[in-house]
Amino acid sequence: MEKPDIENNLGYLLNSTTNALNTLMQRVILAEGVLVPLEQVKLLIFISFHDGTTQQAICDKMQKAKTGISRLVDGLVKKNLVFRIENEYDRRNKNLFITEKGLAVRDKFYPLAFQNLQTLENDLGKSESAELKEHLLAIRRIILNKINK
Repeated sequence: MEKPDIENNLGYLLNSTTNALNTLMQRVILAEGVLVPLEQVKLLIFISFHDGTTQQAICDKMQKAKTGISRLVDGLVKKNLVFRIENEYDRRNKNLFITEKGLAVRDKFYPLAFQNLQTLENDLGKSESAELKEHLLAIRRIILNKINK
């Protein structure tokens, strides 16, 4: 078998770029004294903009496994950043809501993350950034179509 050129492999490039971005954002969190891991912060931000959501809805929207989301939600609940309320129509489901403490964490991190992402886009250039977003949306659409067949 011929040795693959991993540096030009789409999966490798997408994954390594995501890892680099996550490392950057984790450093931003630590530098600002936010003592919540990045994965929990991302979930916290999602819940804050989708108050009353369920874990299943999070899994569907964020393309994450239910066990991973359950673990992250448990951590947010233990830190008093999110709370659960039994769903009035289906007692097996819990609706998730952000607490005041959770809002404070979000409000501290979100502007910093947005600023860092905006800097990345500016460094890339306006047209290149727009083109990249179009390509990423197309790739995601293709993948989701394959998953949902």
